[in-house]
Amino acid sequence: MGHWSNLSYQGERIQALVEMAPSGLIEPKSRTTKQIHRRLRPTEIGELVARYKGGATVYELADQFKIHRDTVSRLLERHGVTRRGRPLSPAQIEHAIALYVSGQSLARVAPQLECDPGTVRLALLKAGVPMRDSHGRKRSD
Repeated sequence: MGHWSNLSYQGERIQALVEMAPSGLIEPKSRTTKQIHRRLRPTEIGELVARYKGGATVYELADQFKIHRDTVSRLLERHGVTRRGRPLSPAQIEHAIALYVSGQSLARVAPQLECDPGTVRLALLKAGVPMRDSHGRKRSD
């Protein structure tokens, strides 16, 4: 019972705990921004489809309607719109050839042309550029 009767010891412990606590206001941790889920109205979907058919790209539509490019692609597919492949222009092909011949990979050339590495590969093959393997060596096809 003696251990529980000595209250001065408890006061000293409380004082030590108070001194350990940080002084001043504690800054709240900042949260990451919440993802906004946006559902387009039927009129907006109709406008999106019309603009795509008018020549707008999936990326432009995604920016304009504040949705992801995959969502644009899915909406177009749902509405039976045939997706168009955007071939590289002759100037882009020349640029791609120069970059690839200088030693850059397809994966590094493609973002500079804002297209897929497969698109660059097909354009280079059509232009007769010999492909390298994944280690940078000439293929022995």
